[in-house]
Amino acid sequence: MTTTVPAPPPHPLGDRVDKQLALETVHQAQALLGLIRPTPTPAPSLALARTEPPPDVVLNLGLGVDSGAITARYITDPSSRDFDLRNLAVITGMTGQEWPATRRLVEQHLLPLMASARVRYIQVARRGPREADGVDILSDTRTPGRLHSVGAWTLAHEMLDGALVPQTTGDRLCSQHFKAWPLDLVIAELTQGRPYRQVMGYEKGEQRRAERDKKYDTALRTGMYPLREWDGGWDRARARAFLRETFGVEWIKSACTYCPFALATEAGQRQTVARFVDEPDAGVLALAMEFTATALNPTQGLIKGKRLLSLLRASTGTEAVLTAFRQRLAVLPWAVYDVRRTLSPRTDGRIAYARSIRILDIGPHDKVRVRLHQRAFSGGVPVTVGDTTFPDDTHSRAWLRRREPQALIRGTPTAEQFLAFAPATAADKTGPAFPKAWAAASQFQFPV
Repeated sequence: MTTTVPAPPPHPLGDRVDKQLALETVHQAQALLGLIRPTPTPAPSLALARTEPPPDVVLNLGLGVDSGAITARYITDPSSRDFDLRNLAVITGMTGQEWPATRRLVEQHLLPLMASARVRYIQVARRGPREADGVDILSDTRTPGRLHSVGAWTLAHEMLDGALVPQTTGDRLCSQHFKAWPLDLVIAELTQGRPYRQVMGYEKGEQRRAERDKKYDTALRTGMYPLREWDGGWDRARARAFLRETFGVEWIKSACTYCPFALATEAGQRQTVARFVDEPDAGVLALAMEFTATALNPTQGLIKGKRLLSLLRASTGTEAVLTAFRQRLAVLPWAVYDVRRTLSPRTDGRIAYARSIRILDIGPHDKVRVRLHQRAFSGGVPVTVGDTTFPDDTHSRAWLRRREPQALIRGTPTAEQFLAFAPATAADKTGPAFPKAWAAASQFQFPV
């Protein structure tokens, strides 16, 4: 059967879809993955109750084993603390996509315990991509009964917008953007300029994290690490045993469903696969996030040197999550992306990267696939499938320029450009360093 290919555009980057329509399509695609875009509104003032004195102690509850054990022991064992529970505030910064099993554990066991002791629990989340968008107080109560795990702006919004996945290298931007900054903002408002102690769930083996956190102490803030101080120090196994004894259930590690740290070891991969087997719908967002990210950058897999999709395909019992993912791909709008990346040598011997992505076409899968071939034909380049560096890469791309490794050896910048075919879940985005780096790379430019 011969496929009729309509006339190509006059050049590979010509005849671009309207920007606003492209953005609306991206928002539609994200909504199909369960991510509703917040309506931009002025940031409200923090609506914290001022009917009681500021707390003396603030406990960061991350919903997992370590901070969960601290919270439970503070409530059930008065000898574990030197303050009254009336002077404690427990606070959680929501990233947005906790495992459903974590939500059930917290709602069925920890929240009722907190409510029975009338412990103040505050849940917060970002309102948008900028700090100027502010923070929402999702709940502030002494009788908590529900976990508000999804706020207006989640980590998944940030990742999908930029065609990215979270990274295990460098700073944990997920913690900085969705926990540290909103929590610091709310705690400052909560404590009203009075001294307070901040309880962090670092266990016995996390000396470096505790030492690093101690550097953030001020005249007002003093870090506390009870797991490292109780009975010679509690490790995670002991914290988990305490939760088992207290609630009669096995507590699981808190993480986003697409957390790369949970996939960094073989044991973590086995546990994550087992979670997806138990809760297949939780895997769709992680797979969709990785799928577009790897189409636009083959190095972006959730597992170093490997894809989560490949792991699930090679694992037993995962047909339900893979089927759910295929069904979601079938209803998502697709796009042809113009991807440009620069590589610039730095004085310290490392490489600085900058990227620009732009949507050229949008529509159903088959229609957009044809458009990719049209644009490749007009540029005189083939459509290739996969990247030889990554054996499990199966994405279609039309390369307009390849990077020049010899240029980097000579200490000069280089660039690459290709057209990618992927679900339309990423928005147009040009990094601030890109225009200057692109010009420095002496890249010929197509009319746009």
